[in-house]
Amino acid sequence: MLPCNGCAYRREIPGDCHSRCAFDWERSKLSIPRNERGGRTMQWFRFPFNYDPVWGPDTCEARAEVEDKTKLAPANPLADLLSILR
Repeated sequence: MLPCNGCAYRREIPGDCHSRCAFDWERSKLSIPRNERGGRTMQWFRFPFNYDPVWGPDTCEARAEVEDKTKLAPANPLADLLSILR
């Protein structure tokens, strides 16, 4: 389970119980959390767009208590659309 509770980069998805991550994974040199369980669980783990932290690994290199504005992903309408699609 990803340690998303209390993370400054965790965002809610309107109308969904899943989360999305606002951290800028493309510019960082950190490893993106991957689902190692595979199979049907992948439908609940489309990280960072739409995911259930239960299906992720136990660690996340980007987890932070305080948001750093320089590490936020830039606004991306396509990413917003992907986060609400199932």
